Amino acid sequence: MEMKKNIVLSLLFSFVVVLSAYAQSMKLQFQEGCFKILQLTDLHWIESENYKLQNDSTYYLIREMIRIERPDLVVLTGDVVVSWNAKKAWNVLVDLFAKERTPFVVTFGNHDEETDMNNSQILELLSTNPYNLTYDAENGGAGTGNCFLPIYASDGMRQKWMLYFFDSHNITNDRSFGYYDWIKSDQVDWYRRVSKGMKREHGEKLPALAFFHIPLPEHESARWVCRELGNKMEDVCASSVNSGLFASFIENRDVIGVFVGHDHNNDYLVDLDGNIVLAYGRKTGYPSAYKETLSRGVRVITLQEDAPAFNTYIRDLAGIYFNYDFEQKYDGIGIPRFNGSFIQKFLVADWDDARWDKEMDMLKEIGMNYLIYAPALLVDAGGRISSNYPSSYVKRRKADRTLERCLHSAQKKGIKVFVGLNFNERWWKNDYDDAWLTGQMKIGNKIASELIALYKDKYPDAFYGWYWVWEVDNLNWMSTERQESLSRALNVNLDHLSKIAPGMPLMLSPFMNHKVGSDADGYAEMWKNVFAKAHFRSGDIFAPQDCIGAGGLNLDILGEWFSKLKQAVNSKPGLKFWGNVETFEQAFWSTASLKRLQKQLEIVNGYVSNLICFAYSHYNSPFVGCGKYHAAYASYCQNGCFPEVSIPAKVTSCIAVSQKEGVKLQWSVQDETDVVGYNLYRDGVLVKKLQATSKGLPLSYWDKEGCISSLYEISSYNVFGEESEKISVTWE
Repeated sequence: MEMKKNIVLSLLFSFVVVLSAYAQSMKLQFQEGCFKILQLTDLHWIESENYKLQNDSTYYLIREMIRIERPDLVVLTGDVVVSWNAKKAWNVLVDLFAKERTPFVVTFGNHDEETDMNNSQILELLSTNPYNLTYDAENGGAGTGNCFLPIYASDGMRQKWMLYFFDSHNITNDRSFGYYDWIKSDQVDWYRRVSKGMKREHGEKLPALAFFHIPLPEHESARWVCRELGNKMEDVCASSVNSGLFASFIENRDVIGVFVGHDHNNDYLVDLDGNIVLAYGRKTGYPSAYKETLSRGVRVITLQEDAPAFNTYIRDLAGIYFNYDFEQKYDGIGIPRFNGSFIQKFLVADWDDARWDKEMDMLKEIGMNYLIYAPALLVDAGGRISSNYPSSYVKRRKADRTLERCLHSAQKKGIKVFVGLNFNERWWKNDYDDAWLTGQMKIGNKIASELIALYKDKYPDAFYGWYWVWEVDNLNWMSTERQESLSRALNVNLDHLSKIAPGMPLMLSPFMNHKVGSDADGYAEMWKNVFAKAHFRSGDIFAPQDCIGAGGLNLDILGEWFSKLKQAVNSKPGLKFWGNVETFEQAFWSTASLKRLQKQLEIVNGYVSNLICFAYSHYNSPFVGCGKYHAAYASYCQNGCFPEVSIPAKVTSCIAVSQKEGVKLQWSVQDETDVVGYNLYRDGVLVKKLQATSKGLPLSYWDKEGCISSLYEISSYNVFGEESEKISVTWE
C-alpha cells in the first residue's frame, strides 16, 4: 500500500513539473554564474487622464531600471493596477516587458481585484503575452497565480534554484480574525509537496526565494531578534493569523529569502541569523495611496549559481542603497558547522602549490568557504619586520610568495580569503598613545593599497576581504577615552578601504575573559559605543572568539556573552555577527575534544549568522594533526551526526626511568584503533596531553619536572575525550 502511495505522489509531482514547464514560454537560467531579479511592487496604477503624469513616471522608472539592471526576470509583488479600465493599464505594462524582452511574473495584492477585472481574468490576459510566466500550479487551490519556477544552471542542464509565488489574498470577511487575510493551509501544503518533491528528484535541497504581497507577521517579529537594514517608516500591516508558511520555510530550509510589498514606507530587510531574509521591495508606482515618504524605486536580487547566497539592494533613479550579501548558514544542512578557518604563516611558510591545493580540497570537503590569513606584515617584539608578500616596508626583500600561493590555490578551489593587514606586537603591552595607534593604521592602509595593486585583479574571487588583526579585549578598552581612540583607529582603515575596495568586507575578532576585566554587559556596552562612532559598512563582520580553548570563558556562560554581544551588533545596521570557535585546548596546545567542540558549535550558533574557527588547519587538519579528528568531523558534516567511537584500549605497559634531569617515560598499546592521544598524570594531576600528529602516535615523553618519588598514571583517549582505564607506571 505504501509503495502505491509513493508512486501516486511521484506521478502527481511529475505532473506538476510538466505543468510548470508548459506554463513557461522560456527557460530561466543562470548567465555566467548569476541570475538577476528585479522586484517591482505597489505600482498603484490608476488608468485615468488625471493620473497620466504619475503613470508616465512609473512607466519611465520601470523601463530605466530594466535597461540599467538588465534583469533575467521581473517580479511584480501586487497592487499593480487598482482602477477601472484595468485591461488597458495591464496591456500597457505587459507591452513594456515585451518591448524590453524581459520575462515577468505577477503575484496579486489586496487591491488588484478592486477593479473591473478579477484575478482570474487578469491571469487569462497575462497568459496571452509570451513573456508572462505566471500560471496556476494547482487548479482549485486558494487564490490565483500560486506557482513555482525553476532556474537552470548556466549550461541549461540542471535545476539550481526555485522561485515560489503566492497569492496573499485580500481582506478577511470576518473581522474577528483581523483585517488582512492570510495564505491558506492548502497553499502551504502545496509548497511543502513541491519542495519535498524537488529534494527527492535532485537528491538535495534547492535554494529558493518566495514572493507575495502582504508581509508575514514574522516581518515584524524578526526585528525583535536582528536589526533591520533599510527604512521602516510605518507599521507592518500583516495578517493577524499566522498561516504557518514561515515555519514551513524554516523547517524545509530551502526558502532563504521572502520578498513582499504592501507597506509603502518600508523597504527594509532582516537577516535572521543566516537562516532566512525577510525583505520588502521599494514602492515603484508614483500614485500615492496615503502619505508616502520614500522615493520610487525597485529591489534588485542577484542569485549565486553554486551557493545558497544572493546579493540585494534598493535602487532608484539616484542610486543604490542598502547593498547586502546574504548566505545561508551551513548551507541548510540543519547542523552547525564551520564555514571558515584561520591560518598563519608559521604553519604554511614552506608549503608549495601542491600542498596548498591539498589543504584547500580538504577544507572544501567539509563545507568551508573562507580562509582568514593573517597578518600580511608583522613587526615582532624586537622591532623586526617580516611580510608574506613583497612589501615596500621590508628592506632587501625577497619575492615572498607565501600569500600569493594561498590566493592562487584559493582562486582555483573556490575559497574566499580574508587577508590580514599589519600587526605590531607592541599592541600587547598597552603602553602606546593615540598617535602610535593611528600611525599603525596608516601603515595598514599602505599595505592594503599594495595588496590591491598586486593581487585583486589577478585573484578577483579569492581576494575577498580584510582581517583587522588587532585583537581587542574586555580589560584595556573600557574607558571612554580608549573607546574613542579605538573608533578613530578603525576609521583610519575603514575610510581608506571604502575608497580603494568598497566591496570587500572587513572582519575583526575580539576576545574576552570573564576572570578579569568587564562583565558581559559592560563589554557589550563598550562595543555599542565603538560601533556608534566607527564607520563600519554593510557587510563588515564582527566575529568574536568564543574563548573556550584559551580559557577566557566556559561553556556555562558562553551563551550569555554572545547574547549580550549580539545586542551590541544589533545597534549597527548591516554589521554581520559571526562566531569564531576555538578548536584547541590552550593548556596543552592540543586539539579539543569533539564532544566539547559540538557544544561550542551549538551554543554559539544560536546567536550568529556564520561560524568560523581558530583553527582547523592548525589543529584538525589530517595533514598536521591526527586524522581521526578530521574523519569524525567530515562524517558529522555529511551525515548530520558524529560517528560512534568506542572507548579506546588502555595502555598495555608504561615504564619510567629516573634520569639526572627528570623522568623518561615509554609506553605501548596493542590496539590503536580509536586512540588519538594519551593523558599523563603525575601525583593525580593531569600534566600533559600527548596527542597524535600526522606522523603517528607518541610513545614516549620526557618529564623534566618529575622525580623518582612521583606517582605516574597514563590513559589513552579518543576524539571525544573519553578515556580508557588508567594504568600505573612501572619504575625501572
